Amino acid sequence: IKVILHEDNKTLNEIVVIGYATGSKYTISGVVEKVNKEDLNQGVVLNPMDALKGKVSGVYISQNGGDPSATPNIRVRGTTSLSGGSDPLVIIDGVYGDLSMLKDLPSADIESVTILKDASETAQYGSRGASGVIVITTKKGKFGLSEVDYEGQFGFNSIFKNLRMLSATDFLSTASKLGLTAENKGGATDWINTVERNNGITQNHNLSFSSGNKLSNMRASLGVLQRQGIIRNTDMINYSAKFDGMQLALNKRLRLEVGSIASENEDHDIYDLTQFFFSAATFNPTYQTVKNSNNVWDENYSANYLANPLGQLEVTNKNDKASLNLHGRAVFTIVDGLDLSTFGSYTYIDSNYKRYIPNDVLQGKSDDGSAYLWKGNYKNLMGNIQLDYSKDFALHHIDALALVEGQIYNTFTSSELCKGFETNYFKYNNLEAGANVTWGDITSYASKYKIFSYMARLNYVYASKYIATVNLRRDGSSKLGNGNKWGTFPSASLAWVISNETFMKYFRTINNFKLRIGYGVTGNQDAIEPYNSLSLYGPNGVSVIN
Repeated sequence: IKVILHEDNKTLNEIVVIGYATGSKYTISGVVEKVNKEDLNQGVVLNPMDALKGKVSGVYISQNGGDPSATPNIRVRGTTSLSGGSDPLVIIDGVYGDLSMLKDLPSADIESVTILKDASETAQYGSRGASGVIVITTKKGKFGLSEVDYEGQFGFNSIFKNLRMLSATDFLSTASKLGLTAENKGGATDWINTVERNNGITQNHNLSFSSGNKLSNMRASLGVLQRQGIIRNTDMINYSAKFDGMQLALNKRLRLEVGSIASENEDHDIYDLTQFFFSAATFNPTYQTVKNSNNVWDENYSANYLANPLGQLEVTNKNDKASLNLHGRAVFTIVDGLDLSTFGSYTYIDSNYKRYIPNDVLQGKSDDGSAYLWKGNYKNLMGNIQLDYSKDFALHHIDALALVEGQIYNTFTSSELCKGFETNYFKYNNLEAGANVTWGDITSYASKYKIFSYMARLNYVYASKYIATVNLRRDGSSKLGNGNKWGTFPSASLAWVISNETFMKYFRTINNFKLRIGYGVTGNQDAIEPYNSLSLYGPNGVSVIN
């Protein structure tokens, strides 16, 4: 039997989005990993991070406990900061985002994921590239093709293993052996099993429609994701909508693109998760699972940091978030190989947190019930102008780009806390029903900062064997103090594609063998608050009366 292995040139030459630039595995000298849609994890996946788990070396993805609404942690080559945050920068179709924005994007809308790992490539993003960069390319319409697609999953969540705690009989017996007098309410309750949900439902549905002719295409999609947590009364539901359109004009020398990403998320979770699980594990198993004759939950007031778990489930703890992004791009081909493009993006996020602690549960007794509302509005306006040049001549290949970019971030938050409720009927829907508001219970905050950047990049390839890449970015931020507002972020990398050398023709099983070295400078300005460099003026709760 004669077996011949052929090189997969399609895989090696496919386009890879490298931040602002594009290339292939043959022209990239930095550490970049691309995962296509068909390589993502299949089955019941809740978000793109679930779909990406285990697919890229050096990228660690973990979930925070069993909270169905929690945003997973992602670390690209480990923790990069002790106090400033280590979340990677997320770019979705050129739009700056974060892990929360990525979590709300359906996996069914993703075409590919590219992760920039080393500083020689993340330096493209300068003062925000220290923790790595995740670049998402979403699905678009195709010229001359119409499609209707549906993707759906349905599943159940179940508990794999629980703590084994003392039964009511064993609890009383152990207390007696130790010479202690244990309170006996006559019940036999396994509190962990009582507050858990036996089988939580998870379902994910996505419906998309795309159409195209010779000069234009579009794609629209709608998605819904529902997940019930392992704890009763915890759940989340996310609605998403996405649209992309493209139009060619001027004899195909002008390309116009528009897009929108929208989502609405609602989740219910536990108010104090630490206290809740501590109480469920250690609460007296002889207490009943029904309220007493006074219509309140029995509590052990002599215990420290314990509260009846069923009483804690009556605390309303709700998060609502709605987000909308609109973006557009225009690309004009000046001459073959030379393109001028402009890109603009507007993001609006409205976030609300609502909490009510009833006056008849332990956590609310000292305040006679309390209602808390928090609201946050975030606006991000971003735009850039980019010039791209690409040329092949003889054995040489050159890619170059120059970029000017600016962003404006606006934030406004407010909160209200009210205590002293005679009835639990209104919850947080009528703060006037509360009797007590003190100084500091009502707050508001506003901030605004700007970022302006220049960036240049040059990529050179000789004979498809030797690669050199140089980046230089300069960022200016209004967050920083006078004399320190600007930073320079250079990078360079070299690569030798050994697999393309003549002597490697004898090793047919190796299709891409590359040796590379890189250097880069990156920053983490998102760890700095907008007004840290300034002396701030504010109230202290004391009024002077003459």
